[in-house]
Amino acid sequence: MDNFTLEPEAQEKISVEELAELIFRILKRNLSTSKRIVSYYPGSLLSIKEFELLTPPGGRRVKIHSDFEKKFAQAVNLLKERGFIMQDHEQPQAPENVELTLKGETLESEQFLPTVESSNKMIELIEGSVGPIDEVAKVYLREAHDTFKAGFLISCSFCLGAMSERCIGILSHAVEADLKDHVVSVQYSECKWVKHHAEFISDSISKLKKKHPGNEELFRDLDTKINTLAAYYRLTRNEAGHPDFVPKIERPELELALKTVPRYLETILAVLKLLI
Repeated sequence: MDNFTLEPEAQEKISVEELAELIFRILKRNLSTSKRIVSYYPGSLLSIKEFELLTPPGGRRVKIHSDFEKKFAQAVNLLKERGFIMQDHEQPQAPENVELTLKGETLESEQFLPTVESSNKMIELIEGSVGPIDEVAKVYLREAHDTFKAGFLISCSFCLGAMSERCIGILSHAVEADLKDHVVSVQYSECKWVKHHAEFISDSISKLKKKHPGNEELFRDLDTKINTLAAYYRLTRNEAGHPDFVPKIERPELELALKTVPRYLETILAVLKLLI
């Protein structure tokens, strides 16, 4: 049986979107078979978290990262919001037990985050949804997609990280300019690395909500993206860009990252459009 265990580093890197896809794959496996292949109730989200994601086969429970519980809850909500899972009608008193909706039953796991065929098509879809992408970010995004297709995973990993760094830097600057607050400007001036800019954006969200009422969902989505995807791309880029050793890059993990790029950029571009 497949091993879905997430070590603490993987728990930190994985995005909410990727985690939702992983949970969906496990539920799809558990609930789409007539044979009982797991020792727990097959639709139990708590059991999936405990026995699939945090405990390797025949091993001891791994250490849990501080943000993982929050990510897991967000991933479950994402599955519900997209109409893939619902409360198990046979277990109405157990909210942790779910079943697939008709939509979830007909969706194949690989369709959850579909792969865009070409970099030009990916960019066209993003810009058609929320407007133009920064030209520098666009170059790195195109090369990330094309090098992945060619099998150059280290190059792809580096370009994804560089694209992320560029977008976070632009957004951080836009947040500081929009708020026009002395304290905020001082905080912005102290940002040196990508991590600092990501933290600055997250720390400013409450002020942005007050200045731009009616956009709570957008800013909540931004907070999720900044704290999950940005961390993943930053860490991946650092491993590829500062080669003390040849990084071990898993193709499926990198493919998932590429699949989440459109939604990541759509959120950032939507916020930029609001602020600028």
